[in-house]
Amino acid sequence: MRKRVIWGIVGWLAPILLWAGSSQHTVAVTLNYDFTVDNACSSSVTSGCVKQFNIYDITGGAAPVKLFAIPAPSGASTAMTGITGTSGLVTLKAGVHTFAATAQMADGTESNPNASTATATVSPGSPVSFSVTVQ
Repeated sequence: MRKRVIWGIVGWLAPILLWAGSSQHTVAVTLNYDFTVDNACSSSVTSGCVKQFNIYDITGGAAPVKLFAIPAPSGASTAMTGITGTSGLVTLKAGVHTFAATAQMADGTESNPNASTATATVSPGSPVSFSVTVQ
């Protein structure tokens, strides 16, 4: 298997957690990838190519939880910077989380999720209700 390298703009991966309600968050990532060895898939190249990047929560050494995928730029064959993606709403417990990015080939094989990781702190959600009486 050929080596696939993922490296991030800030650290190794740049996850940004955006608050979106009680324990619901979106995860935004930016990554770079060198497509010179494994080109991206396209309408004419459908095998032996990078199909997508998968973003996982690998906090605590548990089984990776896939959060979302970012399609590889169609037909890319050079080193690219600034590949971005954002999840839908995901439930994340407060605390420090470890996120991972993998490259997935058209046949479903993936790079090692432990090879490209970053950490971010998830803030606790806001109270469900709040009231104040001033007399």
